Amino acid sequence: MEIVIRRMVVPDDYEDVARLINVIASEVVTAQDLADEDARIPAVGSLSRDEEGRLTGHDRPRWIAKDGEGRTIGYAHAWRAPWSSPGVLYEQVIVDPNARHQGVGRALFDVVMAYTSEVRADRVIVDLRDDDPVSLAFATKRGFKQERHLFESCIELANLDRESLDYPAFANDSFQMMSLADRPGEAMEQQLYELYRATHEDIPGFEGEYMWYSEWRKWTLDKEDFERSLALLVLDGDRPIGVVQLTANPESESLYNSFTGVDAAYRGQGIARALKIQSIREAIKRGYRYIRTNNDSLNAPMLRINRSLGYQPVPGYYMMTRNIE
Repeated sequence: MEIVIRRMVVPDDYEDVARLINVIASEVVTAQDLADEDARIPAVGSLSRDEEGRLTGHDRPRWIAKDGEGRTIGYAHAWRAPWSSPGVLYEQVIVDPNARHQGVGRALFDVVMAYTSEVRADRVIVDLRDDDPVSLAFATKRGFKQERHLFESCIELANLDRESLDYPAFANDSFQMMSLADRPGEAMEQQLYELYRATHEDIPGFEGEYMWYSEWRKWTLDKEDFERSLALLVLDGDRPIGVVQLTANPESESLYNSFTGVDAAYRGQGIARALKIQSIREAIKRGYRYIRTNNDSLNAPMLRINRSLGYQPVPGYYMMTRNIE
């Protein structure tokens, strides 16, 4: 097969790239989604090195592969954010299922690794679907090792036992359940950011720094699909101590639970479970069919909560890493 690899052209390649991303994505990704994401990311990368000579800064080169008839049959990218761990690159290679086993993945991988060598990265991280043994074998053969298992779980709401939606009242009378829509204002948003920042550091596998406030706003509050009424909070007085962030997917009539966090000083008091139950109540009230979420294999407490509420495992991802010598 003739394979031509070139840099992705924006916006011309959005439709083809979205089609390929949907080969592995859990929810539908559109060309508009890619355009919205690009609007939040600097078009030109700015890489640097720290005092130990490790790669820092940000960049996101993207490539597509075409066959001899001009059809897009593969996509790859390498990226790092300014807050990524020094030396790390995140990478991905996707091949059209109809073009597999014809050298497309190998050709794209070679291009991505040439970039990796050029910028002198120390470590590469890729996420592979855990139900794709072909890609797993491809990565393993090229020196990648499984570091963690990222579970996806789903709860179907139509046949849910509604009795499971009752939770005892909070032991502390000062705790209140509400949404961010109920407490507007910069002061609450600043406090919520601090809760996100502190609790992200406790997530198994989290590395690097947490994004600063302006970037957090860009990727959370100011996103087109962010709904303040779907950011569920538990407050102790006026202070947020627990949060569940939900994102609506109208195409699939579903919600995605993208984040759950509880202040370390308040854990063990049923706050996470209460937030999870409230998210199910909210989904049922709005007529959604299911809720999907992700958990790291090492986050046993959250896995237990999800399983107890009826979340069932569905195909997830392996986090694969390779150290570059």
